[in-house]
Amino acid sequence: TARRTAPPTPSRQRRTALPQTIRVRTDRLDRLLNLTGELVIEEQALSVHAETLTHLLELAQQHTHTTQAMLGELARIRLSPDEQQRLTRRSEQLANLTNDLRELIHREAERFHSFLNQHHVLVGDLEEEVITTRLLPISTVFTNLPRAVRELSLATSKHVELELHGETTELDRKLLEALGDPLLHIVRNAVDHGIEPPDERATLGKPSHGTVRVEAHASGGEVRIVVEDDGRGIDPQRMRDTAIRKGLLSAERAALLSDQEAIELVFAPGFTTAQILTDISGRGVGMDVVRTNITELSGQVLLESQLGRGTRLTLLLPLTLVTTRVVLVQVGEFRFALPASGCHAITWVYQAQLEPIEGRATYRYDGRLLPVLRLADLLGIAAAPPFLRDERMPALVLGTGQRLLGLLVDEVQDEREAVIKPLSDLMEVQRRYIGAIQFGDGQVVLLLNPMTLLTLARGTTLKLPSADSTRTARPRLLIADDSFTTRELVRTILTSVGYDVTAAVDGRDALDKLRAGVYDLVVSDVEMPRMNGFELTASIRQELGQADLPVIIVTSLASEEHKRQGMEAGAQAYIVKGEFDQDSLLRAIEQLLGRS
Repeated sequence: TARRTAPPTPSRQRRTALPQTIRVRTDRLDRLLNLTGELVIEEQALSVHAETLTHLLELAQQHTHTTQAMLGELARIRLSPDEQQRLTRRSEQLANLTNDLRELIHREAERFHSFLNQHHVLVGDLEEEVITTRLLPISTVFTNLPRAVRELSLATSKHVELELHGETTELDRKLLEALGDPLLHIVRNAVDHGIEPPDERATLGKPSHGTVRVEAHASGGEVRIVVEDDGRGIDPQRMRDTAIRKGLLSAERAALLSDQEAIELVFAPGFTTAQILTDISGRGVGMDVVRTNITELSGQVLLESQLGRGTRLTLLLPLTLVTTRVVLVQVGEFRFALPASGCHAITWVYQAQLEPIEGRATYRYDGRLLPVLRLADLLGIAAAPPFLRDERMPALVLGTGQRLLGLLVDEVQDEREAVIKPLSDLMEVQRRYIGAIQFGDGQVVLLLNPMTLLTLARGTTLKLPSADSTRTARPRLLIADDSFTTRELVRTILTSVGYDVTAAVDGRDALDKLRAGVYDLVVSDVEMPRMNGFELTASIRQELGQADLPVIIVTSLASEEHKRQGMEAGAQAYIVKGEFDQDSLLRAIEQLLGRS
């Protein structure tokens, strides 16, 4: 006989109910957020179409006014009754047609703008929800701090209390991963260098135990993390003396520093006031590295200190690294973007206001002298000399605190929210760029790293116009790659250093361009539709008969067999993307062109 099972009890039903949470791989969340970013880019493209419709409506209205004026002029011409009747009939038809066209465009424009507004709201909600799925409480990095403070207190014979506030504040997972080491170093530094020993604190009338307070809170689209101690503070004069002793500044230059500028010398590479180097607070990480790491996260580090009262370090970070506000600038023929968080200010610099100090051009901004350079010179872009067309140029003031730089550009175009796209393998090791931004019209703009620009600025001087300034012909390069992003990134990089670059979407397209024009060198991917890189190279040698045209293969195919195929096809250089940086490609190009 069949055995019938009893229905489950309510408690058993509860035990077998589906869970309220599921595990999702982080790479899927990254993919979901990237797709959301693509929707934002498409929304920008729709905005361009909306502007086109608005322009068409304006043209239709202008045409209506022109038609009415023309009909008024025709009405004053003497015509026979039949001609007048035909003219009136045609005029009415033309007027009706014009009005119908204008009304049609007006209705479609209204519908499109309504759709665009709804789309904007939905994409914004989707982006917010997806970003929320990647957020984790900052307590995940706070958990390492109490133990570090306890161990360091014992090692230094100090009494230190750690206060943690805002542990539930949420931050993007990738930001949290990168934040752990810098935050730990700041806290260890506060205990080791900030808090005084108990006997010294007693002499100063302070409690025997020192306090390090770490607080996090979110406001708008950013998170503020404050690390504050009630220790000895930073002595500005001691910072000046140390900078002079280490050869970082001349005595004259150090004397010109304000107290705030002096204490921010702590961010100078390799700077320390400790008489005996230990492994207690730093663990091999300097405060310059802390600021660099935070800046690379599109954040800022603010330093405040009062001698005898304590020090406060404030970290300002975005909630997410996927979208950020950027400033768009024009440099010669190219557009670049910089994180708005890394731009201290935007100002005008007049050539007559430049002051030469120690062989460098400087500009007095907000009561202090800043070194002034051109972005074109830092990036190696062939551009007209500065101040050639105008007595003034726009400048971005980069950096924070004592480390500021005036960066001359040809034009500051806009500030907007942008979606950051990761760089391809070809560019991922280049610290000069944080990522790329793609706009609705398909244009790709590189996002520059402000901290790298500040580093490059140390060995660069401003070149002012001279009477014998000349421009030489630029070598013509052909880039073949079926990846739009890689193609545009490589094109932008090579053009920025002075090459005349043409891009091809695959091997067949490249071959057609080689038939139609003259090029000095070819850079080609391997895996492309219609014709791959090996076939393209062989066709250049055999079909076109260009045995001396340099060809560089740049690909992710790293096997010895693929390298052999490339060389047999006639390539002079074979570069594997994963083992490569921008400079290696530039060196190969210069060597093959005979310019090195």
